[in-house]
Amino acid sequence: MTLRLAARAGGAALLALCAGVPLAAQGTGTTAGLVLEVPPTARALGLGGAYAAVVGDAGDVFVNPAGMATIHHLAFGGSWERSLFGTTYTSGAFAARVGHFDLGVGLALLDFGGDSVVTPDPLDPDRGVASGATISAYQALGVGAVAYRRGMISVGASLKALQEHIGDGTASSYGARGVTGDVGVAVAVFDLMAIGAVAENVGGRLTSEGQRLALPRTVRVGFTINLVDPQGPTRLMTTTDYVAPPGGDDYWAVGVEGGAVHQAIGLVGRLGIALGRAPSDRSSLVYGGTVQIKGMRLDWSYQPYDAVGGATQRFGLRWLW
Repeated sequence: MTLRLAARAGGAALLALCAGVPLAAQGTGTTAGLVLEVPPTARALGLGGAYAAVVGDAGDVFVNPAGMATIHHLAFGGSWERSLFGTTYTSGAFAARVGHFDLGVGLALLDFGGDSVVTPDPLDPDRGVASGATISAYQALGVGAVAYRRGMISVGASLKALQEHIGDGTASSYGARGVTGDVGVAVAVFDLMAIGAVAENVGGRLTSEGQRLALPRTVRVGFTINLVDPQGPTRLMTTTDYVAPPGGDDYWAVGVEGGAVHQAIGLVGRLGIALGRAPSDRSSLVYGGTVQIKGMRLDWSYQPYDAVGGATQRFGLRWLW
C-alpha cells in the first residue's frame, strides 16, 4: 500500500470527526455506514438532530419516512457543507403526494476529496514520488421511501443503498456495499403537534470482500409542538428526540425555532443541543436560521469544533407546495 493510500485509510477513521458522529456511538468500531448518522439537512442540523417528529419536509425521507405523509403536493430540498480536511457533505431529497401515498427519494454524499498517490522512496520512508494516480474516499447513500396516512396516523418505510470507497481503483482499494431500511410511524394533530418514532437501518449489512459489517441500527422517538398557531404571524416550535444508537450511548436531542412571518415572508431563528451524547469534536450546541420567501426556505446552520477550533456551516434550500 502506498504512503498516501495508507494515510487515506487512516484518515477515514476521522470520518466521525468530520461528520460530527460520536465515536462511541459506533460501538468501538463495530458498525459502518457513518453517513447514515449525519443530520441530512441544514434544518435538521440546526435542530440538534431532533427530526423524528418534524413532519411535512422532504428531509423526512432520510430520518422518518412517515413524516412525508403530511406533504400535500410537492416538497424538495438540498444542503451542502464543507468540513475539516476538505470533507464535504451534500444531500438532496424530493417527495410528492400520489393518491393516498407520499413517495420520496433522497441522495447523500460524504466526500473526503482526492489526492495524488505517492510511491515511497525505499531509502527514505518519509519521502516519495507522485505516481500520477489519484486516490479518493467517499460514502454515498441513496434512499427510496413511501408513506401512507389515515386520519392523524401515518406509517412509512424506506429502502437505503449504501456504498463506501477508499482507494485509487487498484487491488489495494477498499469498497463496501449494502442495503438497509427504516420503518417509522407519525401522529400529526393538524399542524399543532406531532409524535414520531422510527427504527433506522433495520436489517442489512455492508459487505466487503466477503466480510459483513454491521450498520448503526438506531431507534428515535420524537415530539414536536408549535407553541403558537403557525398560521399566524409568529413562529415558536420545539422538538425533542430520544435517540438510542448502537453501543448503548442513549442521548436527547432538543431543538427550538422562533421568528416572524408576514404574508409568507419572514425570518426564523434556530437553536439545537445534544444532551448526553457520546464524545465528539463537534460542539453539542448548534444554531442557525431560515429566510422564508413564499414557498422557498433558505436555511443555514453553524456548529463549532471544540478541540481543533473553527466551525462548520451547512447551507440549504427547501421548497414546499
